[in-house]
Amino acid sequence: MENTNIKICDECGSQHLESASKMMGLCPECASALYGYENCKHVFQNGRCKQCYWDGSRSKYIEWLIGDNLSE
Repeated sequence: MENTNIKICDECGSQHLESASKMMGLCPECASALYGYENCKHVFQNGRCKQCYWDGSRSKYIEWLIGDNLSE
């Protein structure tokens, strides 16, 4: 990992590598779901993505956004 600066996502609360996200304050997963940025191609090992350090957390809003929200 070239940049090991760890940040906390404002939306889901997961730690992530600062260099892995195009948005300040958001992990790649939340930046992708909220604003359409390219997401990390997650590869999990020991509960975290080896590439961006995301732990799989999602806020209720993100879960709703990416889920089947047509019936709600």
